[in-house]
Amino acid sequence: MTSEREFTGQVALVTGASRGIGAAIARRLAADGAFVYVNDRDPNEAAKSVASGIREAGGRAEAVFADVADTQAVEAMFRAVESEHGRLDVLVNNAGIVKDGLLATMRDQDWQRVLDVNLGGAMICTRRALRLMMPARRGRIVNTSSIQALRGGRGQANYAAAKAGLLAFTRATALEVADRGIRVNAVLPGFIDTDMTARVKRVGGDQVLERIPVGRLGTPDDVAGVVRFLCSADAEYVTGQGFVIDGGLTIS
Repeated sequence: MTSEREFTGQVALVTGASRGIGAAIARRLAADGAFVYVNDRDPNEAAKSVASGIREAGGRAEAVFADVADTQAVEAMFRAVESEHGRLDVLVNNAGIVKDGLLATMRDQDWQRVLDVNLGGAMICTRRALRLMMPARRGRIVNTSSIQALRGGRGQANYAAAKAGLLAFTRATALEVADRGIRVNAVLPGFIDTDMTARVKRVGGDQVLERIPVGRLGTPDDVAGVVRFLCSADAEYVTGQGFVIDGGLTIS
């Protein structure tokens, strides 16, 4: 069994952590002792509130702001982490956006922006994180993919492509860094009760629930628990894997 405060002394960065799944992951890692950087794209009170809530609960956290698709902004963010702590033990690439629309009428910019943030942002952050993790010969990287990477989604060609690419990126990166003590995995959430799925719940909530064997939407904490495991010593022999968190939807 691992310690309840296993991540004491470790530093974690969670992108897209001002709400929903990212915020839950930040809180879970902080509760287990990590110093957590709560990232969002632009300065905002939501990210600051997550960080202050962690501190009020006895944890350690700081809000940091950078568009993960902007290499220079990411570099500045990581320089700040490196300057303050000199290390990074955990990176959770959670930042993601949706710009849904049928492919026949999808705008080029909507296709590109979703790929730039959801896939390109993970690459940019991971590449920079490895500069800290590889010399230390340890690290944990978890990428937030989606069950849409497996099943597609009407009006989500851009999102599904980005999330499927993220799953392949996870496997390839895991192979490259396994011998450096770095483990890279992905989580694939299904219908999680967040702001991003509010429209789905409002328009077709009953139909969605009927398709989920466990009979409920997932919660951000359902995802955070799996991420916590993948960052722990219990997952030392786990890398390059994708963990579906969907209440059985993809097998129903």
